[in-house]
Amino acid sequence: MNIKQDTSEKDLLGAIKKLLKKSGHLEKIQAETRAKVTEILQERQEYLDSGTQRPSAPAPTDAVLLTNELVLEYLQWNGYLYTASVMVSEAAMPAERRKRTELCAEVGVRDDEKSLSLPLLSNIVAAYIERIKRKISKSKRDG
Repeated sequence: MNIKQDTSEKDLLGAIKKLLKKSGHLEKIQAETRAKVTEILQERQEYLDSGTQRPSAPAPTDAVLLTNELVLEYLQWNGYLYTASVMVSEAAMPAERRKRTELCAEVGVRDDEKSLSLPLLSNIVAAYIERIKRKISKSKRDG
C-alpha cells in the first residue's frame, strides 16, 4: 500500500466512525460487543468451573432477583437499553420480565399518576428520602 491509499482508508474509516457515532449506532455496536464478550467469558468460566471441585455460585435470593428487576426496569425506563442488555446477560436473568404491577405489589408501591411518571426504583428512593426528611423535621420539632 502506498501513503495516499493509507490516508484515504484512514479518512474513510474516520468518516464512517463519525457517522456511526452521530447516529448512535457506534455506542450500540460497542454495547452489543461488550455484552457478547461478557457472555462468552461467563460461558468459558462455567465450562472451566465444571471440571473442578469448586461449588457453583449459589442461586440468587428473592431480594437479589427483585433488586435486579428494579435496576433493569430503571435502566430500560431511562433508555439505557444496551446497559440493560449487558446486565441481563451478566446477571443471567430470566427472559420473561415481571410486570410493573407485580413489582409494585412486591415493594409495596401503589401506582398513581405521579408514580407512573418514574421508574419504580426512583419512587422507592424518593419515598425513602421523604421519610428521612419527615424524621429530621419531627426530631427538630420534638428537640
